[in-house]
Amino acid sequence: MATRRLTGLLAGLLVCALLLLHGGCGQRQPPELRLAVDAAFQPAVEALREGFESECGCRLKITAGASGLLYSRIRAGEPFDLFLSADSARPVLLEKAGLTVPASRQTYARGQLALWVSRQISTDKSSGFSVLAANLARTDSTLTPRQLILLLGRGKHKVVVADPQLAPDGDAAVRMLKKLRLWPRLRGRVVYAGHAGHAQILLHQGQGDMGLIPYGQALATGSQGQFMRIPSHFHPPIHQQMVILRQTRERALAIRLLQYLQSEPVQKKLEGLGFLAAKTSSPGVR
Repeated sequence: MATRRLTGLLAGLLVCALLLLHGGCGQRQPPELRLAVDAAFQPAVEALREGFESECGCRLKITAGASGLLYSRIRAGEPFDLFLSADSARPVLLEKAGLTVPASRQTYARGQLALWVSRQISTDKSSGFSVLAANLARTDSTLTPRQLILLLGRGKHKVVVADPQLAPDGDAAVRMLKKLRLWPRLRGRVVYAGHAGHAQILLHQGQGDMGLIPYGQALATGSQGQFMRIPSHFHPPIHQQMVILRQTRERALAIRLLQYLQSEPVQKKLEGLGFLAAKTSSPGVR
């Protein structure tokens, strides 16, 4: 009998030791929220995650990409708890398909665009861009329509834009170029990126001289170039909406994140991260 007890005790200690190696013996791992986040908002959600994780005692698992591709992955059944799109169209489609928690579709921010210019051409006096270099150095400056037309319409510089079929910021940029009647001159010089993060990578690699990218992306990673914010009335509104997916097993935590993003302190932080406040009231989530 003593031998059996000793054997059982040793076996229990061995199991506990193995559990310790994988995160603790008898300790529950913190709950995890799986987020599908448009790449334009990734820098902002990374900046906000620590505050939310410490408040909720949970972990955020972030998958970033173009809203269009993330939407397709959700429709294909990939397990996410929430979808933070950079538009409203795809959350609406998911809602109509019955794949969301009722009343969970909410605007969490409004996007802005920026014109990013490589330092090489912005300091090249022969290119004509040096005239605006002083303004470009001030990241809180905004472009006028005339400046935007002069910068984009002059020369043969390549312009990086996210794929308008997949990325809402790319769609807004192309629509703006068409509105300003610049599209015929620029169409052959556009370099398409998969999403906002990819656009920034292409610019840093020198595959484009200028870029029309999300302002938040420019603020987060724009040190290798100069950039100016484009006034929001230049382009179609970018209403960024999030939705809680019906398949989630962490509905309460998902609701907390929705409320966290819409809270007044976070909305003020978002303005410093390159986004406009959502300016919407939340009717609550059932």
